[in-house]
Amino acid sequence: MSRFVAAVLGLCLLMGAVPAALALTDEETKRAEALIPMLDGRQELWAIGEFVHLGPPAVPVLAKALQHPSRRVRMNAIETLSLVKDKSAVPSLSTLAANAQEVPAVREKALRVIVRLDAENALPALQAMASDPSDGIRNAVANESRLVRDKAVIELLIAMLADDARSVADGAHRTLYGFTGRVVDRQDFIQSTKEQRVAWSRDWAQWWGANRSTFQFAPERSSSPTMPAVPPPGGFPMPPVPDKPIPAPEEKLGY
Repeated sequence: MSRFVAAVLGLCLLMGAVPAALALTDEETKRAEALIPMLDGRQELWAIGEFVHLGPPAVPVLAKALQHPSRRVRMNAIETLSLVKDKSAVPSLSTLAANAQEVPAVREKALRVIVRLDAENALPALQAMASDPSDGIRNAVANESRLVRDKAVIELLIAMLADDARSVADGAHRTLYGFTGRVVDRQDFIQSTKEQRVAWSRDWAQWWGANRSTFQFAPERSSSPTMPAVPPPGGFPMPPVPDKPIPAPEEKLGY
């Protein structure tokens, strides 16, 4: 019995020690907070390295850096979170990415890191940004969605096929092709009109309604539908071969 009690007590102590090990001490927190301004300046690489050395426990401090007035600090904080590779950063990054008042470049970088840290939980950020007024943000959604293999993303992309911007619709179409392998003749989104895009989006929605329950994501493929080169009947002609070698021209010396 004494051994059992000792084992249980040891387990409890071990479990109680885990949260403490995953949190910075007060002194470490103050030191980490002092590093935030250094993310903009000559020592920024050193500061990034210090945060990476602290690891996941530094994520709450880096989340504060995402709200810093300096754009450079925010960008470097996002980069540091990508190097720390901890999923607990995703909620803070999602808030930043969905903030319409933020600089587009910062929002796009935040979205890229979200998708790579935790693709399974990237859907809320993608949905929040899919109807953004900025074409660049919507293009980022269409592009980054290729890494999120979720049926809800397909529905999101189908709606984006009717986007006002042809580039956004084309990006959504390319990602859909990568997921499904579906090619529809004469659907050229780059050369399309708004009316065509709306009609094509409805066509995809009908196809999805009929196939959603049985759909399986296709193996990863290029996001560009390509047409195979078809040789003419009899094959491509070969260049003529001379019967005799062609002599080199005589060298003439001029004086």
